[in-house]
Amino acid sequence: MKQLTFAAALLAATTFAPTAFAQDSDVSVATGFDFVSQYVFRGASLADDAIQPYAEVSVGNFTVGGWFSTAIGDDSAVAGDEFDLYAGYSVPLEGSISLDLGATYYHYPQGGDFFGTDNGGTGSYEVSASVGFGDVPLEPSVSVYYDLTLEAFTLEGGVGHSVPVGDAQSFDLGLTVGLVDGDGFSYEWATASAALSHAFTDDVSVYAGANFALNSEDVLDFNGIINGEPEGSLFWLGTGISAGF
Repeated sequence: MKQLTFAAALLAATTFAPTAFAQDSDVSVATGFDFVSQYVFRGASLADDAIQPYAEVSVGNFTVGGWFSTAIGDDSAVAGDEFDLYAGYSVPLEGSISLDLGATYYHYPQGGDFFGTDNGGTGSYEVSASVGFGDVPLEPSVSVYYDLTLEAFTLEGGVGHSVPVGDAQSFDLGLTVGLVDGDGFSYEWATASAALSHAFTDDVSVYAGANFALNSEDVLDFNGIINGEPEGSLFWLGTGISAGF
């Protein structure tokens, strides 16, 4: 589940791949491809090794896109695929404060038709709002999400800092904390991330990073399905490439 803060700061600390857009046009396209040693969403593990491509188009302040995750390898044999279709709007504001509104449909192909109702439904719908503070140290952001299908409320806050380490490289740090309150379940989590990014051109870049997450509860995750025991802490690696035009 790709978190929808598009185009807010701190894309959930699950990936630090920068997105480059053309500066001389109101229409821009961004694409990317990530590999993660564990797919973690809001502090819960949903799969081990996974590949995650995405593509999005922005026209002015509007963005629409799609993100896909598929688990690979024997350790992820029972993990289902996921396709997220999202749309966002960046509200024009004065100064460095940003406000982004969004909506996401989370779809699981093994469950049935894209918008079908097989097996009680194949996905869920979520709306979100994010506020970012660009001129404040660490550029904090606050996001709220509400899943209309699962009746789950999520509050998330994050900070980040990028340190230039060369003409085309940067070392990026991030911290995200959040809580989920749903129908019959609730927990809190925190995720810390570090990544090294390299820009080949203004439009093409790569990154490699490490992430660590803690949960207030032992959230039943993908490994718990196999091993019978949930994990309260998670560590995973990620790498990817992004391109924009």
